[in-house]
This record gives sequence, structure tokens and C-alpha cells, in this order.
Amino acid sequence: MFEIIENGAQLGTDVKVGHYTIIKKGAKIGKNTTIGDYAYIDSNVVIGENNYIGTGVYLKGNVQIGNNNHILDKTVIGLSSKHIGYHFYKGRVIIGDNNFIGNDCAIDCGNNHLSDKHPELLPYLSVDLPNGDYEDATIIGNRCYILNNVSIHHNCRVGLGNIPSCASEYDTVICSGCCLNGFVQLRKGCELGSGTYVREFASIGEGAYTAMMSHIVKDVPPLAFILDNKNKGNYEKFIQKFNLSAKQVHSLQANFSDKKSDRLKCY
Repeated sequence: MFEIIENGAQLGTDVKVGHYTIIKKGAKIGKNTTIGDYAYIDSNVVIGENNYIGTGVYLKGNVQIGNNNHILDKTVIGLSSKHIGYHFYKGRVIIGDNNFIGNDCAIDCGNNHLSDKHPELLPYLSVDLPNGDYEDATIIGNRCYILNNVSIHHNCRVGLGNIPSCASEYDTVICSGCCLNGFVQLRKGCELGSGTYVREFASIGEGAYTAMMSHIVKDVPPLAFILDNKNKGNYEKFIQKFNLSAKQVHSLQANFSDKKSDRLKCY
């Protein structure tokens, strides 16, 4: 083996590290985790248990990864956020449990100066989060299936919501080639078709579906079916997928205003 593991890095039991991988001092890696060849694990990275980190994965800065995640080759997580007018990039990325992240994805860290420039966004970004300061974080929740070449930019919230988990392995799906710009909320149970582009500040409600190559420039209410960039109404497939009652559907739709940034119109 030709890996470089600096003094001060903490590795749990049965951690496997590939050739030419660099693990910086201060990094923490939980037990039964496998890290492929040519990976880079920065000093402030914390990885939980039973994870797979593929070849050439680059984890930079303050990144926290939960348990039972599968992150494939050449994905980059935690690089500086990119937003015109912001020059302070000390944020972080938080990834939950039981997620799949495909090849060549990019997940940027959050921006830590929202309180100064956009204080009105703080309630929007704290929806469904425990008490604490998360304004500087990009957050991926649990049970998200993210395919290849997906870009998730600063301060996005993916897979958060209060609907019950579905019977299948993953709740929230982002197909290949999608792009989520800054401050996007993609709620639990959504499915984005390949090549969907979501503009900044957009809120996409629980269980919403977008067809391939959609350009989302407004807020999308829960369970909506976006086709040809128009709302075709409730997507019955997702109501069935999550076994939602009529009362639960009404509650999701009635409470959607709590999840919106109030910057965009609604479909």
C-alpha cells in the first residue's frame, strides 16, 4: 500500500484505504469504511461508519458524512461556494445516512455570511432542522439517490421533510446531469428528471416530479407534476409511493408556504 495517513488522523476498526490516498491529520473515519485509490480526505472531514468512498473522491474542508453512504468515483464535496458578491467561504457540508451519490458529482460548501446579507433567509434555511446554527451548511438528508454529474451548490437543502419514508430504498431522487443553484430546497420525496436545472432560491415541495430537461424558475408545490415547464397537477404516482392519505396531501400543500423563501412565484 502507498497511502499517506498523517499522524493525528483517526481511523476506526476495519477501515480499508486504497493506493495513493491522502488522509490529513484531524480527519475522523468510522469503522467498516472503505476508501478507494487516489482519494483525498481533508483535516476537518468526519466520516461515519459503513461508508464506501470511491476512487478519486475529494473531500475538502469541513465535511460531515453519516453512516451507510455510497459515494462513487471522482465526486468532489466541500469546495468553496460560488456566488457573485460573496467572498467568505468558510461553510460546510452535512450529509446524512443511507445515501447514494454517483460519479463526478460536485457538492459545494455553504456560505457563512447570510446573517449579514440575507437575514430573511434564515427561517427558510432552518425548516425541519434541529436547534442550532446551520446557516453556513449545504445539507443532504437521508435516503437520497443522486446520480452522475449532479451539481449541488451552496446552502442547498436536499431530502428534508416530514413525510414518512417510502417502501423503496430511497425517498428523494436526482437523476444525471441536474444542477441545483444556491439556496434551493428540494424537499423529501422529490424526483428530478435528467438534466433538470433549478434556479437559486427555488423551493420544490415534497413528492414533486420534474420531467427531463426541466428549467425550474418558480417554486413547485408538493406533489406537483412539472412537464414542459408547466404544472400538470398532482402526481398520483408519488401519492401512492408514500401511501399518503387525502388529509396528509392537504396538510403538505397547506403548509408549503413555511418552506418557501418568498422570492419566487409558484407554478
